[in-house]
Amino acid sequence: MVNWKNSKGMLATVVLCGVVWFAHPAQDRVNELEDQISAQYMYANFLLRDTAIDFLEYDFSEPLTDENIEDFNKLVKQFIDVTDLFFSAGTVHSEWRERLDDAKFYFMDYANGSPISEEEAADMYQVLKATRYICMDFRDYDNRSDFYDAMHSENHEMVEQVKKRLAWKYENQDE
Repeated sequence: MVNWKNSKGMLATVVLCGVVWFAHPAQDRVNELEDQISAQYMYANFLLRDTAIDFLEYDFSEPLTDENIEDFNKLVKQFIDVTDLFFSAGTVHSEWRERLDDAKFYFMDYANGSPISEEEAADMYQVLKATRYICMDFRDYDNRSDFYDAMHSENHEMVEQVKKRLAWKYENQDE
């Protein structure tokens, strides 16, 4: 006959070993995915900074010309692609993403020939300048897990840094 006292302990041990055996590879996969997402962030960070800098060269009070419309449209596409890449995994920086989404609409309106108000242009310059500096701040994170945490942890120092950069008033277009 089976001794249930000893069998319960043995059964619990087997179940625990099974859980550990199944959970360990899952945690490895989670770590691997976080590493891949972090690599994506690091790559997209440089693209986002460069795209913001390119947009800062435009004078949005002047209409696009036949010479620069094609380049501007390529830049808009690049901006949309890189912001989608940068924010595709969901982040704690929702205000930044919303401000960049607003800029996308301004760019598309501008590309379609719609006038942009001084207020809209000022908002674009503000978010582009903030983005340039935020991306520079993110360059400090050369460890992939640090970059991942900076994008996903509410308690990370970059949450406040991004908010400060977005709130900062950049005075002139050439700053």
